[in-house]
Amino acid sequence: MVLIKSSDFKASVPAAEKNNQDMIPLAIMETVADQNPDLVVFQTGALTKSIGLIDPGRQKHYYSDGNFNLLRLIFHILKQTGPAHILMATYSISQDSLEKVRNRINHGEILTIRFLIDNRVKVMSPLPFQMLKEGFTYRCISLHAKVALIYNDDWKISIVTSQNATDNPKLERGVIFTDDQVFNFDKQQLENAFNRGTD
Repeated sequence: MVLIKSSDFKASVPAAEKNNQDMIPLAIMETVADQNPDLVVFQTGALTKSIGLIDPGRQKHYYSDGNFNLLRLIFHILKQTGPAHILMATYSISQDSLEKVRNRINHGEILTIRFLIDNRVKVMSPLPFQMLKEGFTYRCISLHAKVALIYNDDWKISIVTSQNATDNPKLERGVIFTDDQVFNFDKQQLENAFNRGTD
C-alpha cells in the first residue's frame, strides 16, 4: 500500500484572475428577508393540508417527502390564483406530467405555459420530449435550476425548489415567493435563458 501526503499532490489551479472571473454569478439580487415566513412542516395528505393557501407578501418554506412534484404544486396554487401564465425551468419532465398540463390548458386553468428544460431530456426522456416538441412551447439549455413562475393580473409567484416535474420519492425543499421584486428578478433571468435556448 502506498500512502501519499497531501503536500506531495499539486493540483493545477487556473490563474487567479480567470478563476475569479469564472466565479461571477450570472445574476444576483439581494432583498430584505421576510420577517414572518410561513414555515410548513410536511403533513401526509392533500396539498391543501400540507401547503395550504398562499399569503400575498409572505414566503412559504416547505419540505415535501416526495408526495408531490413541481407541477402538482403549481396545479394546487392555480386553484387559488385562478387561470394564469406559467414559465418554468426543470431538469426533467414526465409524460404523465405533460398530459396533466394539457388537461389543465383544455379546461382553461393554464392560460399559457413555456418550458425551459435541460438539454439531456432529449436523450434521457425521449417520449416526454416528443410530446414537448409536438404540443408545447419550450427551449433546451444546460440547466439544473427548478423554478416556476405563476402570474396573472393579481398574482406574481416564484417557486424555487429542488423538485422537478417528475414524481420522485425523495425529500425535497422549496420556497414559494409572492414578492414582486423576486418574481421580476426570476422572470428576467428565465426569459434571458429562454431566448438563448434551442429547440
